[in-house]
Amino acid sequence: MNAEIIIRPANYADLPAMMQILNHEIKHTVNCFRMRPMTAGDAEKWWKARENGRYPAWVAMRQEQVVGWGSVSRWSAYEAYDGTAELSIWIAPEARRQGLGKRLMQTLIEFASGASFRVLLSRIEAENEASIALHVAFDFSKVGTLSNVGEKFGRLLDVVIMELQLPPTSQH
Repeated sequence: MNAEIIIRPANYADLPAMMQILNHEIKHTVNCFRMRPMTAGDAEKWWKARENGRYPAWVAMRQEQVVGWGSVSRWSAYEAYDGTAELSIWIAPEARRQGLGKRLMQTLIEFASGASFRVLLSRIEAENEASIALHVAFDFSKVGTLSNVGEKFGRLLDVVIMELQLPPTSQH
C-alpha cells in the first residue's frame, strides 16, 4: 500500500479510530500497560485532558483512514514538571514498517520544541525493540530501566525510560 500519508492535527471525529488502534494494543500486546480497552467515556476523558492545545495529538491518514497517531501528554500533575512531556505513538498493525512512526515522531518533536517543552520522555516496554530503535534514531537516550513494574498476560514487564533534551528556546 503506497497511498500518500498525511499527518495532521487530530480532531474529535478521529477519536473512535484512534481508540480502535490503541485498543488493539491493549488487547493483544504488552506495549500498552492498560488492562482493559478504552470505552467511549474513557476516550472522552482522554480527549478533554488535551488541555486546550497544550497536549495535542496528530493522526497519520491514508485514504481518509486513521492508520496511526501520536500525542504529547502531561508527565506529572506537579507544576515543576510543566516543561516535560511524555510522547506516545501508536500505529495500526497493517500500517507498520512504512515510516509512519518516524513521521509522527518528527511531528511530535517539532511541536514540543516550539511549545516551550525542555524534555520529552517515553516509557517503553523493554522488549519493544522497534520503539526503542525509533527513539534512538531521533537521539533519545536511555536513562534507565524500571524492573518488574508492569504485569500483563501473566508476565512481569520492565520499562525503559528514554528522554530527549530539547534545544532551549527564548520562551524558557
